[in-house]
Amino acid sequence: MAKRKKQETARLPSTGQEAEPPLEEKRRRKFSWIPLWGWVLIFLVPLAISEVMFYMVGRTVNMILFPLAWVGFWFIIMQRSGWPILKKRKEK
Repeated sequence: MAKRKKQETARLPSTGQEAEPPLEEKRRRKFSWIPLWGWVLIFLVPLAISEVMFYMVGRTVNMILFPLAWVGFWFIIMQRSGWPILKKRKEK
C-alpha cells in the first residue's frame, strides 16, 4: 500500500496541466464544507448525551471524568492537525 501511495504522489500529469494539490491540502479541504456551528454541535452533542446517560445510571465519577477526557481528546486532535477549523475562519 505504501508503494502505491508513493507512486500516486510522484506521478505528474504529462499533458502540461497543473498538478493536483498535495494530499495534505486535500485532507484539509475534506471537511471544509462543515460550518463552525457544525463543529460545535459535533463537539457538544455527544458530550451532552453522555452526561445524560451517566446521570441516569448514577455514575457521578464518569460524569466528571468523561468531559475531561472528551475535551482532552479534541484538544490533542486539534493540536496535532494545526487547528484547521479556526485557521480556515481567519483566512476568509
